[in-house]
Amino acid sequence: MKNIFHITNGDYLAEDLKKTSIEGEIIICREALVLGNLRADSLEEFWKIRAQSISEDYKFSRESYYEKSVSEFEKILNIPEGSEVNLWFDDDWFCQVNLWFCTSLLSKIKDLKIYRIFPQTTVKNHWKGFANYDYSDLENDLESKVLLNENDIDLAVNLWKAYQNNDIDPLKQLSETQSNGFHFLKEVVNAYVNTNPEDFIKNQIENGLADFDSVFKKFQEELGILGFGDLQVRKIYEKVLNEK
Repeated sequence: MKNIFHITNGDYLAEDLKKTSIEGEIIICREALVLGNLRADSLEEFWKIRAQSISEDYKFSRESYYEKSVSEFEKILNIPEGSEVNLWFDDDWFCQVNLWFCTSLLSKIKDLKIYRIFPQTTVKNHWKGFANYDYSDLENDLESKVLLNENDIDLAVNLWKAYQNNDIDPLKQLSETQSNGFHFLKEVVNAYVNTNPEDFIKNQIENGLADFDSVFKKFQEELGILGFGDLQVRKIYEKVLNEK
């Protein structure tokens, strides 16, 4: 029997998957690669840099980062050759960056069948992705999975390298690539390059939205494409307040 693995962006989707009849081992991508230091010459150095960054940004101990996050990424690296891997990620910027990283890890393993699972959304709620779901819908999504070919995988690896090194021009050029495995690349990269979340939050506060809940709601309404959760927005919000 073929080994089947499911990689989810975060714990909530993983818990929903467990409620279904979908078979396979679940691995959780517990990261927020949209913020913090990324540059490193090796994975070991990368874990150290991320542990430091996460501990500073989210008051999360370095030891906990290794226990909760690195341990899951090591599961990815230990997926047996010839396995099937299903990637459950939304299209927003937050999820895309995590997806590129996970795909780059998978690219090191031979003979994998790597599939992308897309949330079935409408134009109005597209950036909410799987968050809008009832777990019973996940089985239908699995039936519509898209196989990533070699070009798709290379694209993800190169997108990750460009983003990790803050090479904006190559990142923008890569985002023009048409791929059945990665939708809305141009839109999310443009949002990353041309949007300043800090300025947006400053403007909201100056316009009278002083409390965090109001600012976060407005952020989700207008910058949902970034996919930031409350932890990311709160960090920026607190920075803005401290600078006033």
